[in-house]
Amino acid sequence: MTQTLWLLGGAYVALGVLVLALNIRSGWPVWIRLACIVLVSALYFVTWQSLQDLRGWPTRLNLPPHFLLNASSVVEPDEADGSPGHIYLWVTPVVDDEPVDMPRAFLLPYSRDLHTRVQRARDAMRNGQLQMGDTTVSTGNQRINNPSNFAQDHQEIDLHNVPEPSLPEK
Repeated sequence: MTQTLWLLGGAYVALGVLVLALNIRSGWPVWIRLACIVLVSALYFVTWQSLQDLRGWPTRLNLPPHFLLNASSVVEPDEADGSPGHIYLWVTPVVDDEPVDMPRAFLLPYSRDLHTRVQRARDAMRNGQLQMGDTTVSTGNQRINNPSNFAQDHQEIDLHNVPEPSLPEK
């Protein structure tokens, strides 16, 4: 992945040099030249921000509607340094009672209620009980209004034991 990042960065540098060379030698109006420079500069920022999710950093997107909980980590708020706290969940999306896709790390804002539910699920996992989760989006009482979060709607997260499989009759 690091090689891909370097190649992509090099491609944007080449694009920036090309735009700069065209701006120096062209007869375009000044506003078009400035717009090209601003656009290429904005592309650097947008690309860097969107590549962070590809590098394995936890995403701030909404959790899938149904998921298998693989692991969790809770960082409690610290009043001494002003950090708000976070809850990290590693989940595998589930469709039709079958795990699909690769596990993904999600970053959620800290809440005492979610911390308690995640702790109960973690304890159950230590006792050998797999945990599933379901999410519902409630647009009514939006508690999370942080512009750094991509997920705009508040998600209600329900964690519970994976049901025992029903075996066919003999």
